[in-house]
Amino acid sequence: MQSSIIVRIIFFFIFVLGIQAYNTTLEGYFDSICHVYVTDCNRTVINDAGNKSCDDETVFIWDQAPELYCVHVYPITEPDDNRYRQANGNSCFYVHGNLLDGWSIDDC
Repeated sequence: MQSSIIVRIIFFFIFVLGIQAYNTTLEGYFDSICHVYVTDCNRTVINDAGNKSCDDETVFIWDQAPELYCVHVYPITEPDDNRYRQANGNSCFYVHGNLLDGWSIDDC
């Protein structure tokens, strides 16, 4: 009985301490509809947010990001113009500019 309780406590701490999710936010100051998605930085998509209005103050929020991930954005009119930022832990990025003069993703 006593060893069963100890095993349960050990599993609880492994589960709680071993799984930590991070937050990422993408803000927008870019007059375009964009496709937003997150990868594991090795081309595997782990969250596809789909098409978003990139001129909204808050374009995308995800509170289940792993420790290492990449946030990708591209205008739906120019899918080959995919840009991304790598993150380690919590992050905040903003996309800004326009299609004529250029655009980028930077830290908040």
